Amino acid sequence: MSEKLRILKMLENGQISATDAAQLLQAVDGGGATPPTPAPFSPPPASFSPPPPTHHHAPPPPPRPTTGRYEGYAPNNSGRPTPPPSTHSSMDDLGRKFESFARDMAPKAQKFMENIADKIDGAASKISSEFTGSRPAYPIPPHGQAHRPHTAPRPSAPTPGGTVEKSIEMPVETGGYNELSLAGINGEIRIKGYNGDKITARLVYRASKASAAHIEMVKLGGKYFLKYEPDDFQLVSIDAFVPERAFSVIKVDGVNCQLDCASLAANEMRFSNANGTTRLTGLSASNIVAESSGGNFSVSNISAASATIENLNGTMDTDELDIANLKLSNYNSPLSIIMSKFARHEEYIWSVETGNAKLSINLPTMPDLGYHIKAHAAMSQIKLGLTGLQFLINEPSLVEARSIHFDTAVKKIKMAVETSNAPLVIN
Repeated sequence: MSEKLRILKMLENGQISATDAAQLLQAVDGGGATPPTPAPFSPPPASFSPPPPTHHHAPPPPPRPTTGRYEGYAPNNSGRPTPPPSTHSSMDDLGRKFESFARDMAPKAQKFMENIADKIDGAASKISSEFTGSRPAYPIPPHGQAHRPHTAPRPSAPTPGGTVEKSIEMPVETGGYNELSLAGINGEIRIKGYNGDKITARLVYRASKASAAHIEMVKLGGKYFLKYEPDDFQLVSIDAFVPERAFSVIKVDGVNCQLDCASLAANEMRFSNANGTTRLTGLSASNIVAESSGGNFSVSNISAASATIENLNGTMDTDELDIANLKLSNYNSPLSIIMSKFARHEEYIWSVETGNAKLSINLPTMPDLGYHIKAHAAMSQIKLGLTGLQFLINEPSLVEARSIHFDTAVKKIKMAVETSNAPLVIN
């Protein structure tokens, strides 16, 4: 058994970590020299072709053009499926891809963890910068004051340690650009769209400082947001009904919250939740960005042109994601995808990834659907149960297959899926 295979076997059996395996592989490639410090990691495109060698003193290669083309697929103008490579070539490529994946796994996991840590650390400051009156981008207009829902005298500051309940109602002007920003701390955030023209919310909050002011809903131009200083509060919970189609941009942030958003439509939506469960359902947008950590993540009945959805340390369950361009990732917990149809778009390009957890995908089989799937499962096996496929590569941990009628299919679904240390199942 070669040194490289011995190292990979030790990694598979749990005798060494992914980081140790990567360093040992580099040492073997270098003839036993001390492994060099890896360059900063950049995630590869949704393709299983190994990246070109990187030289520390040479500039990085220019990015590959992807316009109108699924990354990792060579153009084929013949109208016929691309023939499989020769056996020797396939095995050589498989060995190189497997070794490349093992080397990349440790820095990739480390980068994922660092990104999530940065998001968690920055969550409180993000609330302060985007949802309080101290933000320079929200100045008081020179010829008017911010609109507030009540004209009664301002109440005294909340007592530290005491819980305050407050109801808010604010009309929303339609016909122009509107932006909604809501943020909570250590509580619950429930946002639901309805067929109306007012924001109706019930707030529950608890101050941590005697100087804390009561929380208010503020309108500046077309921007609607809760005005408060996060450092002054131990708890901020929001239960709100908002006009479902009145906003161009919707932003919702939570720290240690249970976040639940439903029945909303906008051009752009952004959701962020640290250390809490997240549920998104019945959303429609041109672009959606959703990030969560430290809790289970549920996403269902979403329609979008593009979306990036990420989760860490919590099970992710998704169903009916009618999204043309999707990047979906989950780390340290299982990810499941259930689809019964692909309705709105003619072409779908999906990149799906898990680390240290099972990835399962259930897809419909219909005459108008054509699939091209590239799947990679390091240290595990792939089970591909779709019918009507032609296999271009069919190895236990590396599969490429496409529908026999892919070139003539009305709807084309192109998927790059990848996992490590756990099974990958596509049915």
